[in-house]
Amino acid sequence: MLHTIETRTSVRLYKKQPIEQEKLDTILQSAILAPSAKNFQPWRFVVIQKNKEIIYGIADLMQRSTFVKTADCLICVFLDKDSGFDQVKDCQTMGACIENMLLTATSLGIGSCWIGEILDKQAEVKELLQVDQARYDLQAIISLGYPLRENGTKVSRKPLSEVVLGYK
Repeated sequence: MLHTIETRTSVRLYKKQPIEQEKLDTILQSAILAPSAKNFQPWRFVVIQKNKEIIYGIADLMQRSTFVKTADCLICVFLDKDSGFDQVKDCQTMGACIENMLLTATSLGIGSCWIGEILDKQAEVKELLQVDQARYDLQAIISLGYPLRENGTKVSRKPLSEVVLGYK
């Protein structure tokens, strides 16, 4: 597991190679295994793989859209407000769900990128996907595809000495 965490990186260049349905299902299954407040499981997903026009439509809403157009698949991650519990806990829940998908994709050899830039265009995304505007909040879009090249430079992380406030 630690190896997967250490090697996960945001991938923004993808091969023209479709992701197998079984692998997509595994990624989604890992998402729903995330912890959630009171086990309410407020996550909902729209998976876009076959309809490239929708992928291009979403990409056109973004400033840095080129890599999105090369993705084989997008997973739009929504919070179902009718299934939510508490704003902070729901955000934590959704983060855990998204991270499970990113790590599972990495373990399957699939590149991914957590896209948050799109959140200010969520009304347009929901309209494009025909998702209820009032009930669902877009939390992220995850792009998926087989990486065009091997894992490159890792982003440096602060040492523990800078982030651990203390051991008591």
